[in-house]
Amino acid sequence: MASLIENLITELNEEYAVYEQLLQVSMEKTSAIVSNDLDRLKATTDKEQFLVDTVTGLESDRRQTMSNIATVLNKKSTEITIMDVVGFLKGQPEFHDPLLEINEKLAKLARKLKDVNNHNKNLITESLSMIEYNINLLQNLNRAPETAEYSKDMFRKKGR
Repeated sequence: MASLIENLITELNEEYAVYEQLLQVSMEKTSAIVSNDLDRLKATTDKEQFLVDTVTGLESDRRQTMSNIATVLNKKSTEITIMDVVGFLKGQPEFHDPLLEINEKLAKLARKLKDVNNHNKNLITESLSMIEYNINLLQNLNRAPETAEYSKDMFRKKGR
């Protein structure tokens, strides 16, 4: 069981490191959106996708480790959380404390990442709204001369 807990702590630390990189890239993305730098936005999106793929692999490893821990504890893998494992390890500070610490750090980092991503989403939504407004404005300006019925006779008084 000790090796499973060590694996879990290692995997969570690896996930944390990748999530830190993802947070940095997300903040770079904010800057690219604000400055309307499409090349930089594409580059950051590519980096972001690579990191997401990396996290997906790490999460798969962590799920497998959690499944193995659940088996040892005679629980279903869908019914056990990291906090359950932390609770189980209360009398073993060499495992309990590092596991609790990395779990809390990951939760805090996930909240920051969520906030930055929500901010980016709002910036993109506002940018798209502005683009749509400009397109509609240009379409209406181009359409106006076609629909207006101006002629040289329109200002003459009737009867002349």
